[in-house]
Amino acid sequence: MNAVHTCAQAGDDSDLFAGTDAAPPASEVLEVPGVLTRDAEVRTKPVGHDGHALPVLCLELQPLNGRDRSIHAEIVYPEAARKSAEAKAATLKRGARISITTPVDGMRTIFPHVQAVALIHSH
Repeated sequence: MNAVHTCAQAGDDSDLFAGTDAAPPASEVLEVPGVLTRDAEVRTKPVGHDGHALPVLCLELQPLNGRDRSIHAEIVYPEAARKSAEAKAATLKRGARISITTPVDGMRTIFPHVQAVALIHSH
């Protein structure tokens, strides 16, 4: 069985994030192996506090240990590296096995099928 790993910052020489404007990893990172469910694509999205439009490499993957789960991952590139983002996207096709590594800080989780919400009253 495959597992999701958390680890301390490692000296990985992978070029998946080369040319990006990504923040340096926090002390804890999450590594998720998976299979791309769509071809990667570059979108222009508002990023940061000022909402400046930058190229973002978007990945949709199914974790190797998650039958009914999916992950949307994004890598922000500086505008000057748009061609690098597009070149990376061209190599990441549906069905490719990849591994993403991301800082735990700032991670966002979405639950698309919530069945109930209840207020918790303070005493």
